[in-house]
Amino acid sequence: MKRTLVAVALAVICLVAGLALWSGLQARQIAPAQLVPAETLLLADFPDLRATAIRWKETDLHAIFQEPQVQAFFAQPLAALQQNDNWAGALGSMQRIQPQRAFLAVVSVTNNMPRAVGGVAFGSERAEVERLISRAREQVQSVSPTGKLERLRYRNFRIESFSSHGITLAGCFARNWYLVANDIDLLKATLDRFSGKTHTALDSAPAYEQSQALLPPHPDFTLFTQPGAISERLLTQWSASGRMLDPQESAALQKIRAVAIASRMEGPRIRGSLFLYQPELSPRPLLNGKTLSLTTTDTLFYAAMAPLIPEQIPQRGNPQVFPSLIPMRTLLAALNSPPATLGQFKSAFGPEHAVLLDWAAGATQPNLFLVSEIRDPAEARRFMESVFHAWSRADAEGVSFWTLTMDDPSMAQFHPTVALTAHHLLAGLSPESLKPFAASATHPPGATLEKTPAFLGAMATLPKPQTGIAYLDAKPFFERVYGWLRPAAMLWGNGIASFGGAVDYRKLPTPRVIAGHLTPIALSAVQTPTGMLLESTGPVSFLELSEGLAAAAVLLALPAFEGRAAIPRGGAPGVLPPLPSKPLSAPPKDPASATPGVSTSSASSGALRESQ
Repeated sequence: MKRTLVAVALAVICLVAGLALWSGLQARQIAPAQLVPAETLLLADFPDLRATAIRWKETDLHAIFQEPQVQAFFAQPLAALQQNDNWAGALGSMQRIQPQRAFLAVVSVTNNMPRAVGGVAFGSERAEVERLISRAREQVQSVSPTGKLERLRYRNFRIESFSSHGITLAGCFARNWYLVANDIDLLKATLDRFSGKTHTALDSAPAYEQSQALLPPHPDFTLFTQPGAISERLLTQWSASGRMLDPQESAALQKIRAVAIASRMEGPRIRGSLFLYQPELSPRPLLNGKTLSLTTTDTLFYAAMAPLIPEQIPQRGNPQVFPSLIPMRTLLAALNSPPATLGQFKSAFGPEHAVLLDWAAGATQPNLFLVSEIRDPAEARRFMESVFHAWSRADAEGVSFWTLTMDDPSMAQFHPTVALTAHHLLAGLSPESLKPFAASATHPPGATLEKTPAFLGAMATLPKPQTGIAYLDAKPFFERVYGWLRPAAMLWGNGIASFGGAVDYRKLPTPRVIAGHLTPIALSAVQTPTGMLLESTGPVSFLELSEGLAAAAVLLALPAFEGRAAIPRGGAPGVLPPLPSKPLSAPPKDPASATPGVSTSSASSGALRESQ
């Protein structure tokens, strides 16, 4: 009998322990998308902070930060942080609570104030988190002694809120989660979803489900946003203010139902994904690879797309919505009267358009130019002769060149040129920059980018491009760009032992130290039945690269805003040229020299002389 009772007792204990373990696992596996409503505007999620910390140490970026020269450059900022008691205390507290997952969501915007909720899942004992919250509460109360602290019960949860100057912050424990919101009702609704009292949530919304299905599994970071509500709000405000918005621009904004972003570290590389959820998206033209024939082994950057070009550029649209259309409108209006239409351009060129940057080893500067595939040769020539009739024209070896002589003395070194070959339209800053590529467009190409192992290896990790492709050979590009900017940055910070007690520009790492960890960055764009998917991979993806460039620009510009340093008027030998003491004078205008080395037609030369 006793043995039976002992066996039953052990079975009950095992059952209770199993239920407790299962309950804990369920708590840890709750996804933030299950806690917020379907109409949530924005959700940022770090799904697995522990795994992210481990994978981070395998990346090329981590290897760069471990380089001695990089450590020396950041030595002062890191030392300042370590000496900051608040930073050191917060970092130690975060390590002790062992954060597992974190999220932040903006559910709605009311009276220009976002209603937000966030949370952290922790792996430590609850008492450790309570000590952290207690210290934070004391700091907030010391800053706002007149604030109101309240505690209330909601179901089985205990909510603590603090209100001051019309702002409320409420927090609550829910198993191994600590949830925070700036609205008590929002926190209660989140707790209802946490406990299963409410079943409608973002995770069951079609836009969220279909977006997440196309993103890589096990990401380190995800961002999901539904811009529809924001777009409607902006359109309403613009309409109320009396500003006109073209119907095409309004429809373009409203077609994007959702945007999903994911980032995942894969060994030394990082994969970034961007999905635009557009169920009503019209089919896009497909890439055919014809602009790749103009690349060379010296091509460091190549990007091509097959956009769906409208028939007409909207003329009444708000420039703040599509600022990229402003130069196109101005250019077409200035070149031809009445303005040429995009419909004419589309019938002559496409479907593939590309940007190429060639930079040979030893060259002082790169060669950047644009390429458009010719769709209809006869229509293309009519378009060019109509639009560029005021430019100086020259023909050589079956290629037509149109060149503009700049009247601005500061721009005298530039001669914007377009060239029409049998298969491509080229646009560059001078006739000389286009000659080699115009020749390759009329003769069999040599070694191209698509035959290099670096290009093939980078693109092999991505889906086959359909509507867009981009490639950057990061190592040589960084060596040349950073190698050119580094002396200027060091001079810009000359005499600054540190910026704000932190950054010393004289200790910028050498190009080779960083470039040794860089590999090509590639991007592929494909159209799906529900939208557009862009995937990028490299030591950083193109998504992180754009953010990093913006941050670097701000960092390099900081001394200028502080007024700590100035470029000497005499310049610096080998670094920057001296500033001119007098305005530059315009060089003599010679129509025959507008296109050096290419015979100029008499008709166009006469027209140019008349205009002068």
